[in-house]
Amino acid sequence: MIVAGEASADLHASSLVCKLKEMNPSLEIYGVGGQNLKQAGAKIWFDFSRIGVVGILEILPKLKFFLDARKKLSQSVETEKPDLVILLDLPDFNLSLAKKIKRKHPEQKIVYYISPQVWAWRKGRVKTIRKYIDRMLVIFPFEKTFYEHANVPVEFVGHPLIERVRMDKTREQLRAELGVKSEELLLAFLPGSRKEELRLYMPSSLSALEKLQKEFSLRVMMALAPTLKEDLAKLYLSQSSSKVELLSGKTYDLLFAADLGLIGSGTATLESALAELPMVILARSSTINYWLARFLVDVPFFGLPNLIAEKEICPELFMYNVNPKRIYEELKKLISDPNKRERQKAELKKIRERLGEKQASSEAAKLILEMLND
Repeated sequence: MIVAGEASADLHASSLVCKLKEMNPSLEIYGVGGQNLKQAGAKIWFDFSRIGVVGILEILPKLKFFLDARKKLSQSVETEKPDLVILLDLPDFNLSLAKKIKRKHPEQKIVYYISPQVWAWRKGRVKTIRKYIDRMLVIFPFEKTFYEHANVPVEFVGHPLIERVRMDKTREQLRAELGVKSEELLLAFLPGSRKEELRLYMPSSLSALEKLQKEFSLRVMMALAPTLKEDLAKLYLSQSSSKVELLSGKTYDLLFAADLGLIGSGTATLESALAELPMVILARSSTINYWLARFLVDVPFFGLPNLIAEKEICPELFMYNVNPKRIYEELKKLISDPNKRERQKAELKKIRERLGEKQASSEAAKLILEMLND
């Protein structure tokens, strides 16, 4: 059984499943995932990516759906008799599922690939992990240290984006394919993969971009996440005079071709860092979610590049600083100062070095097959 509830988890799970099936073609896999996992050969029982909720309150209307899914997956331990359960991220659902399974079937092996960010907030969850998870397969070096200190069996397998975010054409070729002239300044806009993130980031960002385009010759291209409908993005764009071109299926091409980025916090910030793209990071939730979570969060930064570097490489705009004025000011600094962009690029180059060159999918697949053969 595999549970990959979000868009990025579906992508990483599909790479893992492909490697597992290469190594053992007889494997049968079922559970939670999206189109990528389905194409990799897994039987999809539930697709959480279509729900697209973010935050504590937004999940409440969908609670019955998740409870029903958890019940059916838990019961499947008896009907399907999986040799191993693989969980990816999605901590609230996955940890409650692991607890439910282990209480009834303590012998069931459970591995967690791509750790919840327990090192960042709600650190008490590590006790649940220690009790119900047989092995953690983590993607950041500092996570291995964290779990070792907590006496949780752990292996660092490398980050799955290392093998995925690579440049297979020259920057000039990519810009030509996107129709961008060599002298044009190109900004990549990645507001997120959920409807709620568009609501939180697009109005303020578009207002700032509109002002910047009046002052600078600035091309703006927005990468549309596969989990979002084009109509929704176009609705926000129609309410602004900014000139933003929508791109689908060419996110990495855009990141490698662009001169700077405006990026919503999450996986996209690391993808941008691996493309060595100077950026401004946006980090915002609804006000009530912020007040509910603020006493549980314990990290100095929200952007993954800054967390990995353990210092601020890229400016972060948090909560109420995600407004037209502050976005405009931070982007203008990057636009006006090519040296500032180059300094940021030099620091971002070190991110890939810190993460190493391990092939995460292959490493994780080997360890998982070891557990299956034990």
